[in-house]
Amino acid sequence: MINFYQLLEKDPAVLALNKNIEKINGLTETEETLVLAASFQQQKETKIVVKGNMYSAQQLYYRLYPLLKDDVLLFTMEESLRVEAVAASPSMYANQMEVLTTLCLDEKPKIIITHPMAIIRYLPRKESFEKLILNLSINQKYNMNSLRNDLIKSGYKQTARIDQPLTFSLRGGVIDVFSIQDEKPIRIEFFDDEIDSIRYFDISTQRTIKQVENCKIVPASLLIFDEDFSTFEQRIKTQLEKDKKKARNFATLKDNIERDINYLKNNIFEHYLYRYQCFKENIASLLDYVKNKQVIISTDADVRANLDLVLNENYEYINELYNNDLGLNYYSVFDDFDRVIEKHKPYHIKSSFASLDSIKSKVKMTYFPLLPLDKVVEEIVRLAKRNKIILSINKTQREILESAFNHEKLKLDDYVQFTDVELFEGFNYEEIMVLTAKELFGVKIVKGRYENKFKEAVVLESYNDLKIGDYVVHNQHGIGKYEGIVTKEIQNKHRDYLQIRYKDDDLLLVPLEQFKLVRKFLAAEGVGVRLSKLGSKSWERNKQKIQAEVNDIAERLVELYSAREENIGHAFSKDDEYIRKFEANFPYQLTEDQEKAIAEIKYDMEQPRPMDRLLCGDVGFGKTEVAMVAAFKAVKDLKQVAYLCPTTILSLQHYNTFVDRFRGFPVKIKLLNRYVVPSGQKQIIKELKEGKIDILIGTHRIISNDVKFADLGLLIIDEEQRFGVQAKEKIKEYKKSIDVLSLSATPIPRTLQMSLVGVMSLSQLDTAPQDRMPIQTYVVEKNDSLIREVISRELARSGQVFYLYNNVSNIYNVARKISTMVPNATVAVGHGKMNREEIEDVMYRFVNKEFNILICTTIIETGIDIPNVNTIIIEDADRFGLAQLYQIRGRVGRSNKIAYAYLMYRDNKQLSETATKRLQAIKEFTELGSGYKVAMRDLTIRGAGDLLGERQAGFINTIGMSLYLEMLNKAINRQKGIIEEEIEESRNTVSEVDGYIPSQFVSEDMEKLEIYQQLAIINKEKDLINYEKELRDYYGKLPVTITNLFEKKKLELMLNSDRISSYDEYEKENRIVLTQEYSSTIDGVRFFEKISKISSEIKLRYIKGQIILVFEKKKNYMSRIAKVLEVINNL
Repeated sequence: MINFYQLLEKDPAVLALNKNIEKINGLTETEETLVLAASFQQQKETKIVVKGNMYSAQQLYYRLYPLLKDDVLLFTMEESLRVEAVAASPSMYANQMEVLTTLCLDEKPKIIITHPMAIIRYLPRKESFEKLILNLSINQKYNMNSLRNDLIKSGYKQTARIDQPLTFSLRGGVIDVFSIQDEKPIRIEFFDDEIDSIRYFDISTQRTIKQVENCKIVPASLLIFDEDFSTFEQRIKTQLEKDKKKARNFATLKDNIERDINYLKNNIFEHYLYRYQCFKENIASLLDYVKNKQVIISTDADVRANLDLVLNENYEYINELYNNDLGLNYYSVFDDFDRVIEKHKPYHIKSSFASLDSIKSKVKMTYFPLLPLDKVVEEIVRLAKRNKIILSINKTQREILESAFNHEKLKLDDYVQFTDVELFEGFNYEEIMVLTAKELFGVKIVKGRYENKFKEAVVLESYNDLKIGDYVVHNQHGIGKYEGIVTKEIQNKHRDYLQIRYKDDDLLLVPLEQFKLVRKFLAAEGVGVRLSKLGSKSWERNKQKIQAEVNDIAERLVELYSAREENIGHAFSKDDEYIRKFEANFPYQLTEDQEKAIAEIKYDMEQPRPMDRLLCGDVGFGKTEVAMVAAFKAVKDLKQVAYLCPTTILSLQHYNTFVDRFRGFPVKIKLLNRYVVPSGQKQIIKELKEGKIDILIGTHRIISNDVKFADLGLLIIDEEQRFGVQAKEKIKEYKKSIDVLSLSATPIPRTLQMSLVGVMSLSQLDTAPQDRMPIQTYVVEKNDSLIREVISRELARSGQVFYLYNNVSNIYNVARKISTMVPNATVAVGHGKMNREEIEDVMYRFVNKEFNILICTTIIETGIDIPNVNTIIIEDADRFGLAQLYQIRGRVGRSNKIAYAYLMYRDNKQLSETATKRLQAIKEFTELGSGYKVAMRDLTIRGAGDLLGERQAGFINTIGMSLYLEMLNKAINRQKGIIEEEIEESRNTVSEVDGYIPSQFVSEDMEKLEIYQQLAIINKEKDLINYEKELRDYYGKLPVTITNLFEKKKLELMLNSDRISSYDEYEKENRIVLTQEYSSTIDGVRFFEKISKISSEIKLRYIKGQIILVFEKKKNYMSRIAKVLEVINNL
């Protein structure tokens, strides 16, 4: 293996950087990346590289990360105080904490990529940060409440259960903490005022992974105090007094400042409070965190231009705060850039342009023509005669090349060497040529990854988390409103119940052991819900009516599937090296879901019956790549492919994607839509009929009667539900003889997927690509200054903006206002009252970057993929459903840039309770939050409706999705001749145990419900023992009322033995009746002896061939029952 860093050891630019000779100018992106990496590897000294702005810092990081992995860090801070105040990014904040923690705990050299605003922002001093790092160890004296207070002081947020970093939870004798430097959260268990154990646990299962002797917990906030708070407070009040004379309304200003002081005093760390950092005594900059370092400014011109612009915007914002009595007249939020930088003697790269005396790197861009595989072999052999060739490719790509060389009776290793360094693109260096997958296979290289510490956080598996006020469905009683879990004491025994309120204020208490009869009512958002009347027959009549309809659709689904199985189509051939090469060209790592879907589709295509498969997946989850693999497989067998799109714009986008992905392969792809001139359409139709076109992409035009394929083998349909009746009928005809792959962006509920196994071929992509950029989502009051700043920032990085305003009557006024606010913007309007061709023309021009802002209605919700649009502003976000917002937000974030979504509501608007809850959910609108879960729930309901039809969607809204899908599942199984075995409920239940879950121990209803759910599905004693251990791990020592629940379950497991006929509880005695079979085969003498040893008070009777054991309700009678059951089950 060649280490490419050695290649640049004598490079003039690397040597100049190492020796601090400031003559490097005009570096390309590739040169800058390689020179920095090589210099770092040689010197092993920390380098802090200051780029012009946050965006260029991110881009350099993405290019360096594949080379240096964890030796490169990205430290960014919000460039706009206005944006930070109203819409701070949690993942950026977590990244800041992680970098500072790394610099405190790890002294190894690093490259730190940053930008001016991150350099001049005040941070806590390194010593202050280190002082607040908690070092904990087993047997250490530490009060549990003291640790809680220390965590809050350090900026940790308390939650019910840990699901992301910088949070902690407390229950029983346990505190869970997720410190930013750890890959896994830590669980600390106390015994009195002493740490009893420390263990890492898995965030998804909440189970212990490993025990440790000690751990560190680092601060979770930049607003930490290691000085007297009263001194800090006095500094703020002194400034407040200075501002008294010029304040517009001093009383209001004073109230606002005192509120902020109170927040800080009580450790409420809102991001806008960062501006008070300047009143602390112990403050520092990022540069103070590293002792020995080289600071590099790249480039001076970029840094200066951006610094002046951003500082002016921020000082304007500070003045605006003061003029509105929201903030002080003076905040020294920023240090002086020159003062901070110059004391560290920086290295200046003055310009992006080379001058006559510039020192140039010998790194040159390489040129390697995109060629078919056999020609690639020829070109490598030719180049190897005068160059040393080094390849940076993955294992699969290497195998493809080796196979191609072998085919020509050559050995790849005779011509090339390899490096294990992941290079993003090739280059020439003197006689050395480095080639990557980009040059060899035409693969677009992903510039890096988004390092997000929130990667450990998980989506909770259930969308159906039950909250007080939710609607629920009881199998027998219908729809009611859930009011929580209550504990009732009856005859000195406690029991937990679900409390459900019905029509006319009737109340139903459902024992938690019977929770399976109750499920959350799930219907499309906005559907009106009517409570059922207890004792009424209307609920049962509704169920019977829907059952008949469900039976009908189940019959049709099974008949359709059976008929399709009898059709004969083309069986495609197995994979060969060409399809493997095509797959290797994909620049991203396939997700497990993509790999599974591709395998399922290939299997279907290789069968003699026509494929009819539905592929569902969220926006950006990789459906198109799966479809392109299927298309390549069809073309390889000399079959034609048709790709049917619902809109002209989408057909154009897919055409561009296909052309780009198939580049280098002898595949002819054409586009047929209304933008193709008539003469061009005529030529395409002619070539298609002659078999000269392999893949045709277009709108419904491609299934017109005049369009004839020479040998169509695969039809790919995007969003079939969006086509008209005529197109759907034509598609139905195609399905009889050719392979069909349908794509949908709406997910299908898992329970429906399972029901349709053996009735419909279905694949689903549930996993986002590993390195997908997150969409930074902010919920803010509408603010014109913020809107101007957000748009200007996106335009500054040559991006485009969606501005969603869903009121056609006023949309042109909004467009004029935006044009005035941002004079350098070019603005277009698109809305649903324009005719189809007008909309498509606007979108076509927007895609081609003739406009950089599109003011639009919800027409953009589906079917648009514009990678250059990475900011979306949504006015009146509170008026949209979560599922709709989720899909609208998915219109951005389709490239390697971080995307931003601003969901705005009107300031001073009185929001309804529903809108307030929705906004709260949107605030948690990440892949990790409850907003995501609710959106997914609503989308799956929509998906079920799309798949089963509008009428069935109505039934789902009548009885709820869960009950509907259960009925459908049973109906399909009956049609398939599957006799379902009902899950055996406990025949013999025990009610005379004082078992319940105290609220002071488990406060969350959902956690209580989870415990009962787990207990209900356990049917083996060893599983019961394991579950009790799991709870002890999670909660610490369990109270006796919870251990009683386990004892109760253990008794019920033994009572449900096939040796026991019944167990009955009476007022004065309990009875166990053995079966006739067991009674007749048991060794009676031995049995009697064992029972007598337990207690002489147990009575034995023999009636009608059955042994009956009678237990009088005297002291410890339940203990005697347990011992007898042990005998019965083990004799």
